[in-house]
Amino acid sequence: MLVRFPDTVNWIGRTGRFMKSFAFNYTDSRGHTTDWTIEDWNETGRYIQGVCTAEEQLRTFRKDRINRYLGDGEFVLREPYSPPLSKVEARPEMALTGSLKIRRTELQAMATVEGMLVRKAVAQKLVFLCCGPDAGFKKVESSAFKGCFILEDEALLEMLETEELADECLES
Repeated sequence: MLVRFPDTVNWIGRTGRFMKSFAFNYTDSRGHTTDWTIEDWNETGRYIQGVCTAEEQLRTFRKDRINRYLGDGEFVLREPYSPPLSKVEARPEMALTGSLKIRRTELQAMATVEGMLVRKAVAQKLVFLCCGPDAGFKKVESSAFKGCFILEDEALLEMLETEELADECLES
C-alpha cells in the first residue's frame, strides 16, 4: 500500500515557482550514493516523496541524506533540512581523587552549582583534577598527559569562589 504525503505537490515555496521534477544526489542507509530525479513530489518535515523517473515508483527520501541538489533543487524546498543542535556537553568536567582536606561531597556540590560536571574517573574531556595527598599516581599521570589542571582542594575551592585559577596552577 502506497501512502502519500499531504498535497503540496510541485510548489516551490521559497521562490514561488512551479517545478515538476526535482533532482538531487543522495546517500542511502547502506552508503550507496546515487543521483535521483523525482516527479509529482511532496515535502513533509524531514522527508521528500515523489515518483522516481527511472523506476516509475513512489520513493521516500530523508532530507538529511541529500548530499547536494542538482539544478534549481536547492531552492525548491519550503523547509530545507536543518540538522538538530548538537548535544555536546558544554560544562567543564572535573574529578576528585585521594583524601581531601575539605569534604568531597561539599566540593562536588559546589562544583555542580558552579556549572561543572563532576566525574568519578579521568574522562576524555576532563579539565580539572582535584587531588588529595594520597591521590593515585595513574589518575594524576593520566590527567597531566591529557593537559588537565591539577589542583589541591583549597585551590579548587578558591577557583569556585573567585572564578579564577591561582597562578601556581597555570604555571604547572
